Amino acid sequence: MFASDNPKRRQLLADALLLLVTLIWGSTFVMVKSAVEAYPVFPFLALRFGLATLMLLAIGWKRLPSLGWRGMGTGALIGLFLFAGYAFQTAGLRYTSASKAGFVTGLSVVLVPVLSTLLLRRRPGRATAIGVCLATIGLGLLTLSRNFDIALGDLLVLACAFSFALHIVSVSAFAPSVDPLALTIVQVATVTLVSVAAGFFTDRPWPQPALSTWFAAGFTGVLATAVAFTAQTAMQRFTTPTHTALIFAAEPVFAALFGVLLAGDMMMASGIAGGVLIVSGMVISEINWSHRAARIISRFLSPHYVFGPLLLILGLCDPISWKQGVLWSVGIGVPAIAGPLLIFSRQLRRGKITDWHVSRREERLQPVLVIVSFVAAITPLVLLLAFHGPEILVVTFTSALALVTFNLLITMKWKISQHVSTIAACTLLVTAALGPMAAPLLLLIPLVAWARVKVKAHTVMQTIAGGLTGVIIPLTTLYLFGMA
Repeated sequence: MFASDNPKRRQLLADALLLLVTLIWGSTFVMVKSAVEAYPVFPFLALRFGLATLMLLAIGWKRLPSLGWRGMGTGALIGLFLFAGYAFQTAGLRYTSASKAGFVTGLSVVLVPVLSTLLLRRRPGRATAIGVCLATIGLGLLTLSRNFDIALGDLLVLACAFSFALHIVSVSAFAPSVDPLALTIVQVATVTLVSVAAGFFTDRPWPQPALSTWFAAGFTGVLATAVAFTAQTAMQRFTTPTHTALIFAAEPVFAALFGVLLAGDMMMASGIAGGVLIVSGMVISEINWSHRAARIISRFLSPHYVFGPLLLILGLCDPISWKQGVLWSVGIGVPAIAGPLLIFSRQLRRGKITDWHVSRREERLQPVLVIVSFVAAITPLVLLLAFHGPEILVVTFTSALALVTFNLLITMKWKISQHVSTIAACTLLVTAALGPMAAPLLLLIPLVAWARVKVKAHTVMQTIAGGLTGVIIPLTTLYLFGMA
């Protein structure tokens, strides 16, 4: 399957298998939680990793001598970090939900650069620092209650995240040229032996496992441990570390999905927002924020593409009838979006404007563009007021009219980023309509601002001014309508 000479095809196949591994890991949170509720933690780990050790020994026992005593010691040390991770995770699942445990465990992907700086003197980049901040905020939203209490299970799973991060860093530091299968065998065997020893100190060391316990140990031991770790080690040869980290960031998403579908977990709005922030932090910390990435973000997160979906979301928020709200969104979307797009496209073909976003100040003052901007805001607003449309859409187009007017007045003397101001206004209005669960949408504001500065479309001050304008005007409108 990987014999192809096409590196891109090999990478896609490897990424697909790594995603499958991630799905398997995410599915184990619910299963392990159910298992440890009826069976002690360390005996369960002994069963799980014991089965994995037997399977791996059957495949690669002949490779063990290649490690030598030093390699054996390194594998044992790394195995201790792995044991700590699984022990804290399995114990934490007794006192917290599977969804929350999956999200917090995923924080280890962001902790790796931090520990690399402290232990290996490898300083993370700016994107990594931003990712850590976002993930930390998300962790607070996910685990802290309204009284700012932290459950015991949350602390245990957080210790698990640190342990897994130490495991990844130690592999990077001590085992760059060791046989991967042999090292995996030593790690897994170490976890088995330590789990057996720890099991004798529990209140019920070795009760008779039920059939469900054997099933959980078999599934997690064979698929989620032996097969998954071997597949990860093998497939990473055909893909990049960044791809691997981004794929593994999907583990908490799978954990939350299985937690809701199989265990009946309930995710509050703050928990959803926190989970999205954690995943966003993982993604931001791993992406190479190059000039090419900025051009892609600037192109596809432009108001032309974002305003339509956000308008539909606002229509769905109509408290009277979501169907009526969607019909209104589609109906007024024609003059608000389609009309300006046709005019802008024609002006671009004629050379009247130099780029799709009309970045130059003098081009924005062309009479045809000024007229079409006002018509795009006024026409939907008149229709909404005349036929008693949804209030949130009235607020939206009142804000749009105020934004167009303010931007035109500013453009006569200066220039602010209309790109950023429109994105800021849209995301703020959707957050106001949906509540805290939509708060991660506000991340689009700094993301788009960075992209516009990176492609040299605006200065830092112009993007900041655009962002502030896009926040202040909708907030003022919401306040005047009694919705803030």
